[in-house]
Amino acid sequence: MGARFAVALGAAIACCADLAIAQHDSAREVVPLTRFGRGATAYTTYSGLNDSVRAVIRDSAEWSAVWKGIARPFYPAPTPPQVDFDRDMVVVAALGARSTGGYDIVIEGARQDSSTIEIALRTSSPAPGCPVSAATTQPVDLATIPASSRSVRFRERSIIVPCGAP
Repeated sequence: MGARFAVALGAAIACCADLAIAQHDSAREVVPLTRFGRGATAYTTYSGLNDSVRAVIRDSAEWSAVWKGIARPFYPAPTPPQVDFDRDMVVVAALGARSTGGYDIVIEGARQDSSTIEIALRTSSPAPGCPVSAATTQPVDLATIPASSRSVRFRERSIIVPCGAP
């Protein structure tokens, strides 16, 4: 009897927690977000950003410095994407160096309330035993959102990708 009650209580708590998150998100306004990359993966799997980074870039000088870090392994370095900082700011999400392939980070969206912008990220890693490339990777995703003086925070969800999944 006790074990069934514990399972039922756990399910009820999980249900209510999911409902509370959904209600919290619905109270926030969606912020237009434009990812630099195409598709459902990071802007690049290889970069010069060996450390984890979660940042919002609000001016061209800072953007130039961050871009130099991203493009460090490439010769000649690619030209940075143009950004109008009077209108937009850049969201940078870097996973940091990983010893193999199969890791990813994606900026999924943004929401705001009266004081804060929340950036939703998805990080993924390969399931144990999956075949992956032996190359060191440093996944980075980039996006623009409208310029704002609001504070920014990041919310992450992590997934494990099963072997054979795209």
